[in-house]
Amino acid sequence: MQPAESLTEPAGGDPLADGELAALFKPLAEAPRVAVAVSGGADSLALLDCIDRWRKAPGRPDIVVLTVDHRLRPDSGGAAATVKAIAEARGITARVLVREGPPPGSGIEAAARSARYRLLIDACRQAGVSHLAVAHHGDDLAETFLMRLKRGSGVFGLAAMRPVLPVGGVVLVRPFLGLSRARLRATTAAAGLTPIDDPMNRDPRFARTAARRLLAAGDVDPALLSGLAARFADLADAIDARASAFIAASVAVDGYAVAWLDAAQFAVAPEEVRARVLVRLLIAVGGADYPPRTDRLTALQSALLETAGGGLKRTLAGTVIERRGPRIAFYRESGRSDLPPVAVGPGYAGVWDGRFAVTVGEGAPSGLTLAPLGESGRREVGATSRKLQDMPAPAGALAVLPAIRDGPKIVATPVFLDGGATVPATFRSVLGERLRKPPLFPDFTGD
Repeated sequence: MQPAESLTEPAGGDPLADGELAALFKPLAEAPRVAVAVSGGADSLALLDCIDRWRKAPGRPDIVVLTVDHRLRPDSGGAAATVKAIAEARGITARVLVREGPPPGSGIEAAARSARYRLLIDACRQAGVSHLAVAHHGDDLAETFLMRLKRGSGVFGLAAMRPVLPVGGVVLVRPFLGLSRARLRATTAAAGLTPIDDPMNRDPRFARTAARRLLAAGDVDPALLSGLAARFADLADAIDARASAFIAASVAVDGYAVAWLDAAQFAVAPEEVRARVLVRLLIAVGGADYPPRTDRLTALQSALLETAGGGLKRTLAGTVIERRGPRIAFYRESGRSDLPPVAVGPGYAGVWDGRFAVTVGEGAPSGLTLAPLGESGRREVGATSRKLQDMPAPAGALAVLPAIRDGPKIVATPVFLDGGATVPATFRSVLGERLRKPPLFPDFTGD
């Protein structure tokens, strides 16, 4: 391991003082336990030093340091061990998380980032950690803005990083977004810490390297780009508020997790609102982590505006989109619900496939399984749109409903059974709740 380049650059390079820390870490003050992601780079070591100083005041949360051995370079294990030793020397519990499996063949930067944060979020959940602090700073924000601008991202892409963001049941906190890389490096140097050099930060194959070099040339002010990203975030929030109002007025969700969009109202909505409504529908219904590519979203929007009555049926992002008279149905694509059976028994309560809250009563037998109804199961119980007089639904949407089985026999499902369900169970669609909550897509870039 080699030290990173010099940490003595003068521009804006004052170390962070103790008096600044309370404001920076305010989102963490009420958390019962906080994890800190530390890679060993200058930025994350600054975060470790600052949070170590901050935690010593009375009433501060318990802190655990998490570092990832990604196994993409020969010395990655040594780097993780060094971070662990630094944290433990300061009296902070530290864990090394190891990425398993072969290295990615392509898209190394994105794959490594995804694996790292998957490990971090999983470790937080297992340890009962409510908040995860990461060291992304203003220069990271500016670089991300440039990268997305080059890709032609829209408003929500240019909004880039958020300072506080819920991710997978954990709150991701970026306390340094308003600070420069220079200040963090100065903080690391003042703490007497030597950062670990990661050659990936200079690898010309990666788009972030090009953005970093452009900013380093001095032709573009990182603070200006960070400010623009913040303004785009405000604009994105305003569009989301309009989309939420539209969804409340013009989208109905039935008990079978089908979302019904009023086609006439959709046609007269502003273009940015239409695009955001589609993203929210596809994410909520299809269960994807990120929206589809812009060109595919644009093509879907055009098809919806050009098709009247029936005749339109498409799939995108795990969602079937089907025009039915004055409304457009959105429901889960069958192949996306081929989930492995879940063992359930008396007292079970959980959310299945992100779309249904399922409970099993205490009087149920053990050894039951919860899985998709499937096309064969739909035919077995005779579920058709014609028989659902109160809540008609496309046959494809019925096939992706949950079903509880006792061996091969279907004993409970949201649709009818001849003779009724034979075990006490309830199924409640939570799709409407998912749809009402605007999705924010985390960008796990930076140190």
